[in-house]
Amino acid sequence: MKAKVLIFLALASLILSSCSELKEEIITPPISLKLTYKDDIKKIFDEHCVSCHNQASADFDLSTYFGIAQSGTAFPGDANSKIILVTQSGGSMRQYLGADASIKAERIRKWVMEDSLAFGSIKIHPTDWVQVTGSNSHGKFIRNTSWNFEQCKQCHGSDYRGGISKSSCYTCHNATAGPEACNTCHGSLSNPAPPRDLNSNFSTSARGVGAHQSHVKEGKFALGFDCVECHIKPTSLRSPGHLDDTPNAEVIFQDSSLARHKTPIGIGEYLVPNPVYDLNNLTCSNTYCHGYFRNGNLNNAPKWNIVDGTQATCGSCHGLPPAGTHPKVSPTSCASACHNDVVGISNAQLYIKDKTKHINGKLNLYGYEVEFLVRAGNSAVVLK
Repeated sequence: MKAKVLIFLALASLILSSCSELKEEIITPPISLKLTYKDDIKKIFDEHCVSCHNQASADFDLSTYFGIAQSGTAFPGDANSKIILVTQSGGSMRQYLGADASIKAERIRKWVMEDSLAFGSIKIHPTDWVQVTGSNSHGKFIRNTSWNFEQCKQCHGSDYRGGISKSSCYTCHNATAGPEACNTCHGSLSNPAPPRDLNSNFSTSARGVGAHQSHVKEGKFALGFDCVECHIKPTSLRSPGHLDDTPNAEVIFQDSSLARHKTPIGIGEYLVPNPVYDLNNLTCSNTYCHGYFRNGNLNNAPKWNIVDGTQATCGSCHGLPPAGTHPKVSPTSCASACHNDVVGISNAQLYIKDKTKHINGKLNLYGYEVEFLVRAGNSAVVLK
């Protein structure tokens, strides 16, 4: 009898012990270690991605942490980050992650969503020194110290290639000018114009982003324009007026700018634009580019941060056909008569077939650049 009691007590103790351990496991889940770029994610990108997506690629750079932040490939906590969408099941890049794609894709997702693009440990600087969301990130630090890059040179060398620290800034800032390149603070691999702006905004609704890319890149109606059209373009980091205490980049239409291009309205007479950028309403008015020319839409004032195509439809800068002294013709006759070297028509829709001759400060007529057209009865004399 005594032996039976001992066996029962031993079984009861074993059961209680197992329940206790099970209960402990349920109440205290295993610790989820933070994934970092340095220790976990970089090796995935290096092995599967950077052969195509590097500093020489046209879309985004996954070869450095800075390249990821600069290109807007990933946003902390954002499930719609491009790097997540393309690597999850059905994503266009999923196939390149190898046999254990699901594991690597999940690590990428966790790193973006839960670990906020953590970089990893750094020996000298604060742990979030190079982390895009870090309150102590070096980008914020340099900005808060009036862009004083001299302090960086003390350890990384006057050329940023290592110095006494033996750590080159070019490891991440690999453009020609390194940390002093235009796209270090704004822009991307494509060009130095936002997105990204100085506050790391990528949305066109942001003041610092807006329609930059619609202007600097070739579009449906024109070739891209240089930054000098709207800004005093710095030639170096320390150019006068480049680094200052103002929160916004000044919009300054220079006299040589296409935005001021005068158009003739008579012999010796010209319509001269007076471009105005309204910083409060974010509108641009009285510019040649948006209709301030002979027979153009003089009251056109597009809003800078509306980039949905509604402000750049064919006919928004001038009527179809233009009003005023322009001949009264059909809305599509420009493609078949006077301007057929510039404008074409396809499926009843007008399009610009030679963008070098559109919004270029010239009147193109019958294949010629015209300074002014004098009408005499039913005939016309071209004055070049």
